[in-house]
Amino acid sequence: MTQATLAIRSNLISGSLVNTSPGYVRVPGKINNHMKLYLVRHAQSANNVIWKGSDRVDGRSPDPEITDIGHQQAEILAQHLIHPQGEPRQYPLGPRRDPSFGLTHLYCSLMTRSVLTAEYIAKACKLDLHALPDIFEKHGIFEFDETGEMRGLPGPDRSYFEQRFPGLNLPEELNSSGWWDRPAESHEDFLDRMQLVVTGLRQRHGDSDDCIAMVAHGDFIDQFINQLMAVPRHDNNYQSDWVANWAFHNTSISRIDFTRHAHHVVYLNRIDHLPTELMTW
Repeated sequence: MTQATLAIRSNLISGSLVNTSPGYVRVPGKINNHMKLYLVRHAQSANNVIWKGSDRVDGRSPDPEITDIGHQQAEILAQHLIHPQGEPRQYPLGPRRDPSFGLTHLYCSLMTRSVLTAEYIAKACKLDLHALPDIFEKHGIFEFDETGEMRGLPGPDRSYFEQRFPGLNLPEELNSSGWWDRPAESHEDFLDRMQLVVTGLRQRHGDSDDCIAMVAHGDFIDQFINQLMAVPRHDNNYQSDWVANWAFHNTSISRIDFTRHAHHVVYLNRIDHLPTELMTW
């Protein structure tokens, strides 16, 4: 296990990834028995436009902005999430609820495309937005060097986020060195991290009635579901054009319900909120 993975494990054990930060405060008196997690892929980024089945493409940005289409997608997504009839698919055996999403927590990564997408949701749903340091896309912030190898980059630092995203709640450990500032994440470290992320989510929200939206990334969501549901990474799927077990459009919504000691995938890659001309990968 590498130093990067050990650092994430240390954070998990020390409590920075559990219920100690302001983003994880429970509401007193709630019935803690049915948590809903909405995994949302970010809006279209500049890299998505040029992606041809590999990250090795001219014009790739280590931390891309979202496109004009991406901004439209994010706005429509946010309006969908606040619609009073937006989520009629309720838990059949629990108390009857109104058919809305009823989000209580909103998380994003420290990658620009995730923050920009989540800002639309935070504004529409009137939720505090918290950036988590461990839900970034596979490999982190990197570029390809002259030999074609991945080289890690520092990434934006605390002052960048405070100036550009003043409403974003930042991890305490974020400093002036850049939030990434280490080698590109290896495949093995990615798998280790995802195991810790799933464990950390259960520790943060486990036996609760929280309704969580996590604005994340395609590879992240794919492996989150693999890890949670104990699905192997089928080689043929990851060597195909999809490079995944599960495919996700930009701003797609995937829901997982946690009840008692079980978890259930309710749906994946829903994009009902988008008109056809705004559906992108």
